[in-house]
Amino acid sequence: MGSSVPGTPQQVARIIDRHNRRRSDVARPIWRCSLSLPDEDGVLQDEQWAQIAEQYVGRMWGPDVPWVAVRHGDDHIHLTVSRVRWSGELASDSHDYARSRPIVRALEQEHGLVNAEERSNRISPQVSGPERAAAQRRGAERPEREQLRELIRAARDASAGGGRMAFEAALTEAGVDFKANTARNGRMSGYSFSLPGWMDAEGGQVWAAASRVSRELRWSELAETLGNPDPRTTEATPASAPEAAREPEPSRVPAQPNHPPLTSAQAAPSPWLVGLGRRTRAARAPSTTTSARRTSTTRTTGPDGQPYRPPEPPQPGRDQEM
Repeated sequence: MGSSVPGTPQQVARIIDRHNRRRSDVARPIWRCSLSLPDEDGVLQDEQWAQIAEQYVGRMWGPDVPWVAVRHGDDHIHLTVSRVRWSGELASDSHDYARSRPIVRALEQEHGLVNAEERSNRISPQVSGPERAAAQRRGAERPEREQLRELIRAARDASAGGGRMAFEAALTEAGVDFKANTARNGRMSGYSFSLPGWMDAEGGQVWAAASRVSRELRWSELAETLGNPDPRTTEATPASAPEAAREPEPSRVPAQPNHPPLTSAQAAPSPWLVGLGRRTRAARAPSTTTSARRTSTTRTTGPDGQPYRPPEPPQPGRDQEM
């Protein structure tokens, strides 16, 4: 399809191999890559592919390297480049990916092709080939998700700081159908979007979650841009309610059946108390009496072996000094 070496493919291969033997000291004299196009670029003619290949090799390696381009399908070509220049010098392949990126972006712009870097942006989920084909069958100029991406971003930017009401008014004006999704607790969780006429095979309207349109449109990020939440955005939680408005929490102790009044003996506290699912020992009241065993004298005999008698307490007026 394209080459800097004249001849048939077999002749070109032999010439490049013979040329590389001039530098037997080089372990990797051949550099290869492929250039491919997305479906929306259509099918290019061989002449345009040959022009793209020549421009790419010239900007990447210079004009004095042997190369050949082979087309292997409607959407891509394979390039084989010899790093051994015609002069015998070796072309460096260091940082080849970083050098190639700006060259490819420029060729895409010059030939009116899709910017592959923008197309593969992970922030915006990509539209598949079948989805594009289905959009064409419906008569849509572009796939609906691509249209929604532009319309919703414009509505978001126009209503920044104005809250949900301003954002939804901008969506309605742009012709975008939307549904607000709420969680079980009633809090806002995000949007789903659609366009009039976007129907599936059964005739039902197709809805795309915000994250499927673009991840920057998820509610966690969209809410920050819109700001100024209106009453529909959040609901008051029990913690934010006034103290007087709160209802008392129900008792954790189950209600007891009606019974006659207890006597004082029956009403004495049990040594075991039940509290919040665990049993705890009741604290003992401090004793007000002293054990007689601890204070009584236990001696039974005196030093002389005779029965021991404790001394009598002093009698007033006889043994005690006044």
